[in-house]
Amino acid sequence: MKKLRGLSLNLKLLACFLAAIFILSAFHLGSYVRLMKAMTREAETSANERMASAVARLDESFSQIRSSWLALTYLTQFRMADKTGAPSNYEIVELYDKADLYLGGVDHLAGYAILFRNSDEIITARGSYEDKDFFSRYYISDLYHVDFWRAEKTVSFSQQLYPATTFTHKSAFSSGQGGVLLPVAFKSYWKSNTTVVFFLDIEQLCANADPYFTSDFYLFSADGQLLYSSEPEPELDVLPGQAESLFEVSNGGYTVQRTSAQEDFICVKQLPRSAVMGQITNSLYISLFTALAALALVIAIAAVSIWRVLHPVQDILRMLPANESAAGHRDELRYIQSHVETMLRQREQYAQTISQKDAALSGFLLQSQLKNIYVELDAPDLSENASERIFHILYFRIHYRSGTLESISADPSAVSYLLMENLRQALTQLFDAALIFQLEPTQFVAKVGLSPASGTLDERMHSLLKQLDNERDYAFFTIVQSGAVQESGEFAGVYEQVLNAAQYALVEDRTQLLRLPFEPDSVSSFSFSPGQERQLRALVHDGHSDEAAELTDRILAHNLEKGIRHIHMILLCSDIVSAILHALTELYGEENIPNVNSSSVYNALPQCDTAQDYRELVSGFVRSAALCAAAQPRAEDAILDDVQAFLEKNYQREFSMDELAQALHLSRSYLSTYYKSKTGANISDRIQYFRIQKAVELLEDTKLRIADVGAMVGISNINTFLRQFKKYTGMTPKEYRMNKLSEQ
Repeated sequence: MKKLRGLSLNLKLLACFLAAIFILSAFHLGSYVRLMKAMTREAETSANERMASAVARLDESFSQIRSSWLALTYLTQFRMADKTGAPSNYEIVELYDKADLYLGGVDHLAGYAILFRNSDEIITARGSYEDKDFFSRYYISDLYHVDFWRAEKTVSFSQQLYPATTFTHKSAFSSGQGGVLLPVAFKSYWKSNTTVVFFLDIEQLCANADPYFTSDFYLFSADGQLLYSSEPEPELDVLPGQAESLFEVSNGGYTVQRTSAQEDFICVKQLPRSAVMGQITNSLYISLFTALAALALVIAIAAVSIWRVLHPVQDILRMLPANESAAGHRDELRYIQSHVETMLRQREQYAQTISQKDAALSGFLLQSQLKNIYVELDAPDLSENASERIFHILYFRIHYRSGTLESISADPSAVSYLLMENLRQALTQLFDAALIFQLEPTQFVAKVGLSPASGTLDERMHSLLKQLDNERDYAFFTIVQSGAVQESGEFAGVYEQVLNAAQYALVEDRTQLLRLPFEPDSVSSFSFSPGQERQLRALVHDGHSDEAAELTDRILAHNLEKGIRHIHMILLCSDIVSAILHALTELYGEENIPNVNSSSVYNALPQCDTAQDYRELVSGFVRSAALCAAAQPRAEDAILDDVQAFLEKNYQREFSMDELAQALHLSRSYLSTYYKSKTGANISDRIQYFRIQKAVELLEDTKLRIADVGAMVGISNINTFLRQFKKYTGMTPKEYRMNKLSEQ
């Protein structure tokens, strides 16, 4: 005991530290069971993440197939062949040329066949054949013979996946064909006259998605039918009735399953018990090794720290000059920062001036275009019996459903042109005279004439609406019908009435027909009370992003339930955006208000087609503005400054909340609670908002691909990046970039 009392202070501190380490190590070794459970959860997470990633890649391949088929259906040649289901030889030749262009580049496609309901002729990658000859020579299967496909032509469906089977061929039709193929059939709508069948090399498709799918892998349809098994003798022939997670099965192994994004197929992967337990054991060894390494490092740090206790004055003197230099650098950085902020404000003012001039020029060009249309509308009809006809003005606006244009490989302008041609053909068939013009990519105006002997206008409009209903899976229409106008009438004035009435269509995802005369004064407006405005401004001012977005959704939902019209929805959303800008002005001051891209929101509002478009655009803007307000420093706070510094340094890579908390020497729960109490926002939202703001800056460089921008801000998964970008801005990256380009 006397010897212990005579020890130096350093040795006593070291002895106490080693004793504490010994106690902690004993406790760590005693918690082996809990560690094993944690490793099991880690193995489950790893299996689910890899499964999700592999299924996403497999789903991308199926999306490419669907997109190629969808682009084909917009072709005039395809629609002409689909009308009767018995195309002429000339139509078959034309469709063959286009089909090879649109379908020939699909990955892992062994071949395709286009079948017609009322014809035995089919179109393939090498030409047209009679169906019995093609399926008896090139795609021979006991399961899928010519009688099978003839029966499928009459069945009603839009998409059908069939079980994979082995196909053979009797001649060298094409190198690489044959083997195990999975047929996938599409129809443009339920009772279509045309069926497009893809024969997919399912083994290569799965291997390309992930080598994970080359063994013990099963593919089921949405209704539980087995479509493909990587094993010659599959153990599973029925879909396991389990949730999408790693679960143990009766044979001693594990199974993980995942449903595709379109919910049209389900992937199931079996894992041997030895593989899962091996992963758990390896993770356990790594954890133990890491703990021992950390223990050694802590001991070394403790020894150095105890030694440095003997020289405190010398260390303090050594630090003083460095602190003075750092203070000088901070002053210089603040000076530079103030000048950069001034330049950014000047740039924003310049951009707004250019945008106003561009809007004025666009308005002038639109008026010029309208005058040209007026001249052609008022041009007399010199055809026979024109004096007996009653004329009407029809206005059409196309509203594409969410994701339709993104899934088509063709240019949007080409799609609009094809739709206008389809409208031209439909109007020519239904009316005695028809003249159609394209006002904008999604807007058309037509002058149609109908003689009294040809029937009533209501009958023709009913037939037109029935034809347009065939497009309901991809688009819907707003149609305005004028009253009767004689040949000598003033068509330009009627057209202006029609165009004005189109703004009063209801915000609903369905085709609508509005008839003149229409009384705008009789239509109710929108509801946005002063109390709701004050509450919304207060939530944004205090940085409560989730609450502000939820209140915005409730305001929009209330107005949608009452049956709001597009013109009033645009005014309502504009008032919400204006209220948010007032809240930011109160917080930052009129001269220092940050750029929250409000001009892009105003420009995007008239382009919204559905209630979901309005919700995503405005809620995303409100959420982004509230998070911007949350980032405004209320007072000096070391923790908030450290969070900001960590984000600036690490946003380009993925990191966890645990890593952030550890870097700040805080617990994760304390950091989350503290940040929420100080800013009103969740720290996880702040991290994602910070990444998206950096992405917004990068998108101004049009040379960068959108997928590359996501990776550059630490979001490597493109689907996650698209989802997060729309959540915080209300637009997709592509839509945001196009709006910015139009402003410039």
